[in-house]
Amino acid sequence: MNEIELRVVEALLNKPELADSTFINYEWFEDIRLRNIVEAIQKLEVQERTLFNIYSEMVNDGSIEYKHLVDLQGQFVTDANFDNDVKSLHKMYAQRNLELSMDVYKQSPRKQELANLSEAISELSKIDEEDDNGELDGAIEELQERLATNQPAGIKSFKRLDDLLAGGLYGSMLFTIGARPAVGKTAYAVNLAYQIMMNDPEVQVDFFTLEMNKREMLNRFISRSANVDSQKLKNPSNSLDIAFSSMVTNGIDWVRSHKLRIYDRILNLGGILSVIRKNASKAKPNKYVAIIDYIGLVKVNNRQDRWLQVGQITRELKIIANEFNVPVIALSQLNRESEKRKELLLSDLRESGSIEQDSNVVAFLYRPDEENKSIVRLSVKKNREGQLGDIDYYFDGKYMFFKEGSETI
Repeated sequence: MNEIELRVVEALLNKPELADSTFINYEWFEDIRLRNIVEAIQKLEVQERTLFNIYSEMVNDGSIEYKHLVDLQGQFVTDANFDNDVKSLHKMYAQRNLELSMDVYKQSPRKQELANLSEAISELSKIDEEDDNGELDGAIEELQERLATNQPAGIKSFKRLDDLLAGGLYGSMLFTIGARPAVGKTAYAVNLAYQIMMNDPEVQVDFFTLEMNKREMLNRFISRSANVDSQKLKNPSNSLDIAFSSMVTNGIDWVRSHKLRIYDRILNLGGILSVIRKNASKAKPNKYVAIIDYIGLVKVNNRQDRWLQVGQITRELKIIANEFNVPVIALSQLNRESEKRKELLLSDLRESGSIEQDSNVVAFLYRPDEENKSIVRLSVKKNREGQLGDIDYYFDGKYMFFKEGSETI
């Protein structure tokens, strides 16, 4: 067994509270037995992390005996170097991941593999950056600057949504919007992007579409901006109407005059993060938003259960939102149980509770009255820095059009 991996596990078995004070990913452990011990520890509440409970969590695994846990606990000497050991552990994992990405790229030098390789290099380089010393000077200076210059609290979209979000979309926000199929979540994301760019043409919007191609998404933006029938855009040459052609041309001009980028070939988490990192790092404060449509289609390069993969996706999206102080909007489908109830719950988010845990804001998009397809409600169910509440929209799918209606808080 690797000595560093052993020391970390020995410390966790003796001082289980360390698992909460220091971020550790059990995937970093190369030894499957030690990885399973750490995963079991992280599943338990701190007061429940006895050797017996840890063993019970992993007893079906069969990779380790209870006596081995006792031996590991007894080998503990000190946790004085625990933080350094965890950092070294992370670095070794990142180096292995980099080597694997390099091998994959050599065998298949495609654009997606290059993006994964770039992400692996970035992860390794971040580990060597200066540690956060906890000082607040930078945050205080930023607040004082906002007070002195009357800077906006965030990126503006719909007015009533901005009010619920205490001023708009803000940096470090992971905003998850869950919806059942065919409610209009992609159309709503298009309208969010449209409102953002209408309020401030300098804002850059990266739109990752994993369900539709670039042409289909362009049609939706043109339909919204030019107020033309989206169905007619599927084959616009069939329409000889001069007025229609003029409106489409105006829509094209609108798209060209705004900083919208649409990606339809980047399906992997590493590629999405690479694009966000490249563009967000160059953007000015409050001038960048990323939209992912949708989480359930994002691919991850491992063979874990899907709920673990989704946990990695939301965790990485939240980390990059923090790192570059930008808002990230992620769409998500709801599980089938949600169809049995009119009232939606946070547990209805499909595939992983990490979506709820990692998101600053969680909202549901649904039709409060199935008989009236033109009314769609956005219900904010979690909001760390704002209010909970409902916003009703008038929705015309033909023109990809959302308009705010009444609101109840």
